[in-house]
Amino acid sequence: MSSCVRLLSEEWEPGTNSAALATKVHRLSYDLLGVDDPYRGLKAEANRVAASLLPRAEELMQASTDRLRTACLVAIAGNVMDFGIGGFESPEELRHTFEAIVSEEPEPDDVERLRELLRGAKEVLYLFDNCGEIVLDTILIRELRSMGLAVTGVVKGESIITDATWEDLAASGADKALSACLTTGAFAIGVDLEKAPRELLEAFSRADLVLAKGMANFEALSDSGIRPMAHLLRSKCLPVSKAIGARKDRNVIKVLER
Repeated sequence: MSSCVRLLSEEWEPGTNSAALATKVHRLSYDLLGVDDPYRGLKAEANRVAASLLPRAEELMQASTDRLRTACLVAIAGNVMDFGIGGFESPEELRHTFEAIVSEEPEPDDVERLRELLRGAKEVLYLFDNCGEIVLDTILIRELRSMGLAVTGVVKGESIITDATWEDLAASGADKALSACLTTGAFAIGVDLEKAPRELLEAFSRADLVLAKGMANFEALSDSGIRPMAHLLRSKCLPVSKAIGARKDRNVIKVLER
């Protein structure tokens, strides 16, 4: 603990990106623990729970009069499986809250602007977040593909908290829904553009729209100038909620443009 406190005091400066600072804290924590993936069991459990909810998600899609909105809400529902921010203690909790979450209207609700951007797009870069969540993301990815869009998915380059890696992508089955797959190339909360591989940087430049899941991607990229970018997440903490313009614990569909 003293090492973490020392790191915070020595390396934090005003304006430091919160995701970058969190990455340093987690790197030190993993080194102290001497493990490369302390959340392995929890990630597998989250994927199993999410997979059990896929049939219900597909029923909601079949009954929906607005498939894009419903697919976004299903994808957002998976974002509650974030165990490092005082939310769920077990993936099983999503079984009891899934219906309520997908029926809740987003705030902000930029789904109409998202729809307009997708109509003029050919390629979407999809930044994944947590395990479990990645399983429910397949509903939205399939909807995007049905619209004629190429979708490239991006997972973490190394295991960090419960975020999905290349190994988790294959285990979730999400890889089969994608046009292509890339990684962030690094141990990082969100995306560290300074450490990103050339292929990912080129994908950012080529994409007509970046669709970013979760709060960490908002923290890491909202000030990056990459546009247009649509953030889909659950507002699980007050600072991020305030930055987005949402109340805490709400569904968020937020489009950032130039």
